[in-house]
Amino acid sequence: MLYIRCILIAGSLFFSCLTFASVEVRVSGVEGKAYDNVMTLLQIARLNGSNTYADYRIRYLHRQAPNDIQKALRPYGYYQVEVNAQLESVEDGWIASYDVVLNEPVRIATNNWAIKGDAKDDARFQSLLDGSKLKPEHRFIHQEYEELKSRLLSLASRRGYHDARFEKHDVIIDVDQNTANIDVVFESGQRYQFGAVNFEQDILNDELLQRYVPFKQGEGYTSQELSNLQVGLLDSGYFSQVQVSPQWDESENQQVPIEVKSSANYRNQYQYGIGYGTDTGARVSASLNRRWVNEDGHQFRGVTQVSQIESRVSANYIVPGKKPQSDYYRFNAEVSDKNNEGQENRLYRIGASSTVTMNQWQHEFGLSWQRDDFQIGETEGTSQFLIPRSSWTYMTADGRLNIDKGFRFDATLKAANDTLLSDANMASLKLGFKAVVPLTERVRILTRADIGATYIDNFDTLPPSLRFFAGGDHSVRGYAYEQLGPEDETGTVIGGRYLATASAEIDYRFKEHWRVALFTDIGNAMIEPNEPLKQ
Repeated sequence: MLYIRCILIAGSLFFSCLTFASVEVRVSGVEGKAYDNVMTLLQIARLNGSNTYADYRIRYLHRQAPNDIQKALRPYGYYQVEVNAQLESVEDGWIASYDVVLNEPVRIATNNWAIKGDAKDDARFQSLLDGSKLKPEHRFIHQEYEELKSRLLSLASRRGYHDARFEKHDVIIDVDQNTANIDVVFESGQRYQFGAVNFEQDILNDELLQRYVPFKQGEGYTSQELSNLQVGLLDSGYFSQVQVSPQWDESENQQVPIEVKSSANYRNQYQYGIGYGTDTGARVSASLNRRWVNEDGHQFRGVTQVSQIESRVSANYIVPGKKPQSDYYRFNAEVSDKNNEGQENRLYRIGASSTVTMNQWQHEFGLSWQRDDFQIGETEGTSQFLIPRSSWTYMTADGRLNIDKGFRFDATLKAANDTLLSDANMASLKLGFKAVVPLTERVRILTRADIGATYIDNFDTLPPSLRFFAGGDHSVRGYAYEQLGPEDETGTVIGGRYLATASAEIDYRFKEHWRVALFTDIGNAMIEPNEPLKQ
């Protein structure tokens, strides 16, 4: 008992002699990512500055600090680091100061990267090496070396080099000479090719789905093409989920089969809406989208909208084309009633069109017949036109919805002949463009312009649906919908043969999905092309 009592007394005396204090850590002579790494690995810096610690612990970590700092800086090429360490006692604790002298970094003396296997002749790999930051005489940063190795493996995975590996990956650091010698041998093996594509689903025939496949059996494998296949099938609307997987274990003769598993979407989609817009007034709408009519993937879409300005009923029957992601045939019918400030028009239209996409270009050719019963100002009549139409669209963008950089160009040509179910000879051309240019991460500039011209012998025979109007949300803002253009004696805007509108806008994104904009619009619809524009 006496022995135990002595131990307890000695222990209490020891702890009564301990003092506790906080510590403030200061590091100078290093900055950026290297500084961040120092503060991460420096044990004394990880102490909470608002807490107190035993003096012996602070002194111990202070003695370890130079070694911590030197280790933290080696990945950034600094192997000759000197640290001037000071621990100062102040009234409310300790100040630990470390003045770092980096000295000359290790520089790359030799930088040898050898590619073996099929990838030796793959330009993507040489381009990756050529763009690397690792160059002779440059400071050796270990992270850049590891990143290049990771990018080689990632590129190999994306391009079908399933057996790729590093035969050799050595870095020899000569601390005395401050040099790094890199010697890497990358063995890619053979490049795999696409094998057969197998679809697991029960709603569509396999011939249609095979047309969605953007590659041919025997072509070099790329994961991007599998992503394109997945996106194309999801965008089709047939499926709610799509999983595209290479079956590496089933590969034969360097061809990897592709398995596509999917879950069918709801066959019918119903949508209802109520709202208000400056171009429509108050409106209600309902639509039916039958995602597949039959196993050939045909689709039907019907829309009904009732609004203060224009009401319409339309139906579209869509047949997938050779490349169904972007090519299709459309058969449509439409009936609409429009009443807008003295413009009254009932339109009946039926038509068919074919849409084909080539790279960024989309071409649509269509033929439609329409009948208009109209009254506009003091002019009223009935007209019919059989109109062949050809339109070209070029578009490039950095996204699909929230576009920060992009360009679009449209050209549409329409014509009619009085010997072919038309009341007059007519030709119309409309050109349009829109550009979105980023200035900063939050600021962008938007510009657009539209010009159009129509030839017809007797303008009065041209129904409002084929005339040019300006004004409204997508035209010259600040003027009501289609209320900018030539007027008759009653003051009714009757539309024109010519159109010219342009807009310049700058906007600022102050919150996700929210922007504030400053813009100016200018333009007009005209009977003659030299009439003044409105701004």
